[in-house]
Amino acid sequence: MKFNKIKKISKKGGFTLIEIMVSSTIFIVVMTISMGSIYSVIEGNRKSQSMRSIMDNLNITLESMTRVMRFGYLYHCDSDSITNPVVLTLPSDCPDMVNGASSISLYSSSGVNYIYKLENNRITRYVGGSATPSYLTSSDVTIESLKFYVYGSAKYSSLNFAQPMIVIIIKGYVGSKPTIKSTFAIQTAVSQRLFDTQ
Repeated sequence: MKFNKIKKISKKGGFTLIEIMVSSTIFIVVMTISMGSIYSVIEGNRKSQSMRSIMDNLNITLESMTRVMRFGYLYHCDSDSITNPVVLTLPSDCPDMVNGASSISLYSSSGVNYIYKLENNRITRYVGGSATPSYLTSSDVTIESLKFYVYGSAKYSSLNFAQPMIVIIIKGYVGSKPTIKSTFAIQTAVSQRLFDTQ
């Protein structure tokens, strides 16, 4: 009796070069798409953080300005008491009610002179006739425009029944890269809380 020899065909395990190249290509495509999504999320997060930082900084700046203005008096548009203190003897509405004023001067409730203006793309404050400004906004925030509109600044009389009111408009942006640059425009109004007899 003859026994047929059964040949065992052993198949070696492994991948062919083509299979490795196809799987590597698919992996690279998936990772590229994933990294693009992750990068977008990171950029969005940076933009969100920068906007939050701006809003906090601008809120503090506006709160500081409006607190002084609310209890102040003798509002004077486009006045710089550092170079010309004489103009502060009388209140003055903005002469150009369309374009507004680039600076404002007033006296606080304690009688100290305050001037707010835009210098070097930052909101500055001069206190008590000092020639050295205090920067109110961060250097990360670029203020492009600061406008003041003053209404009813004249003293209360039979000709003027209105309490003084100041409208402040601020425009600017944050971020130097176009991908994370965020623009903003803020407007607020402040009315005098004191009885207008000053």
